[in-house]
Amino acid sequence: MLEAISLETEILNDNSQEDIFLKWLAKGFIDLNRGSIKVSGFPHPIEIPSVKMHFDPETFAIEDASLKIDRSDFRLSGNANNILSYFRGDSILRGRFSFVSDTTDITQIMELTSGLGSKDTTSAGQAEATKGDSVYTGPYMVPMGVDLLLNTNIKSASFGQDTASNISGDVRIKDGVLVLDELTFETPAARMQVTSMYRTPRKNHLYVGLDYHMLDVEIEELLKMIPDIDTLMPMLRSFKGKGEFHIAVETYMDSLYNIKKSTLRGASSIRGSNLVLMDGETFSEIAQKLRFSRKAENIVDSLSAEFTIFRNEIDIYPFLIVMDKYKAVIAGRHNFDMSFDYHVSIVESPIPIKLGLDLKGNMDDMSVDLAKCEYAELYRPVSRNAVENKQLELRKMIREILTQKVKD
Repeated sequence: MLEAISLETEILNDNSQEDIFLKWLAKGFIDLNRGSIKVSGFPHPIEIPSVKMHFDPETFAIEDASLKIDRSDFRLSGNANNILSYFRGDSILRGRFSFVSDTTDITQIMELTSGLGSKDTTSAGQAEATKGDSVYTGPYMVPMGVDLLLNTNIKSASFGQDTASNISGDVRIKDGVLVLDELTFETPAARMQVTSMYRTPRKNHLYVGLDYHMLDVEIEELLKMIPDIDTLMPMLRSFKGKGEFHIAVETYMDSLYNIKKSTLRGASSIRGSNLVLMDGETFSEIAQKLRFSRKAENIVDSLSAEFTIFRNEIDIYPFLIVMDKYKAVIAGRHNFDMSFDYHVSIVESPIPIKLGLDLKGNMDDMSVDLAKCEYAELYRPVSRNAVENKQLELRKMIREILTQKVKD
C-alpha cells in the first residue's frame, strides 16, 4: 500500500529472460512516502514513512529510508550492490549502510531475518523443538549469500526483558557469519563493549567467539545478567560492589544455546576496590579462620583476579586480595561440578607467623585446613595477560573470516 510516490525511471526489456526481475530492467529515482508491506509469516506490517533512492539493475543508492516495524524504527542510508547478479544467483549481495534508530526490538529483527538465503529449509529460525510442555523457537540462523555492514547508532534497544541504550559500532553479516565489532552500549547495570563472532553452520552446532568488557558493573547484577559466571567463578557470590569484568571466550552451542562444555576455551579477569565481603560464603569462613576483625561490613580494599577456562576446568591464577590488615594470595582450580581445590597464603598480617589455608570440596561439603604458606612474604602476583592473549586470537580469527573471498 502506498499513499504517495514519485518515480523517474527508464525500463529496458530483455525477452530472453523468464524471471520477471530479470526480464524488466529499470533505473532511475524513487521518492516514496507513507507505504506499508506485509510479509508472510511475520505478524507486523513494515511501515515505510519515506524512501529516497537512486537505482539501476545492480545498485540501490539510498539517500534516506525510514522504516517502522511495530516498536522498532530505522533510518538507513548507503548503497546495496550486485542486486541483479544476486537474483541471478551468481553473486553475493553487498551493502554498506548507516543504521540510525530511536528504538529497536532486536528479537523482532532476528525473527524477520533468521535463515534468509539458506538452501536448507530446516535451518530457518522459526523451527521449534519441544521439551516437556515448553516450546523453544530458534536458534537464530545468520543470513546466507549477503555481505552487509551496518554502522549503528541506536538510542534504545530491547532484547526480551533486557534493555540497552546508546549503542554504537559496526554490525557485519557475511555469508552465515555475524560479527559485532567494538559495539559499545549501556545498561542499567554497567557500561559495556563487545566484539563477537556468531557462526551458524548447522542448527545444532552454533559457534560463538566473544570478547566482552564490562565497566563499573554491580557484581550482583553481573551474576543476574550472565548466570554462567556463577559457575566459572563462584567466589563472586561473596562480594558486593562495583568492579570491572572482562571475558574472552569461544565455544559451540546446541540449538537451545546450551554450551557444549567440551568445546569451551577462554580467559577472564575481574577487578574491583572497596568491595563488601558478605557473610555466609566461602571467604567469610576464611575470615573467621584468620581472625579478621569483626565489623558491620568487611571491606575488601582491592581485588584483581585472572582465570582461564578449558572444557570443564577453571584455573584461578594467583591473585592478591587486600582486606583489613591482611594481604593474601589465592590460587587454585575448580570444576563445573562446583568442586574446588584452593590455596590461600597470608603474605602480610599483624601476626608474625606465616599462615596458609587449603580449601577443598564443594559449597555443601568444604574443608578449610591450616597449611604451609606457598608464597613468599613480599610476593605480588603479576598479570599473565590471559584475557588479552585470547582477545587477540579471537580478533585474528574474525579478521581472517571477514577477509576470505566469497563468490562475486
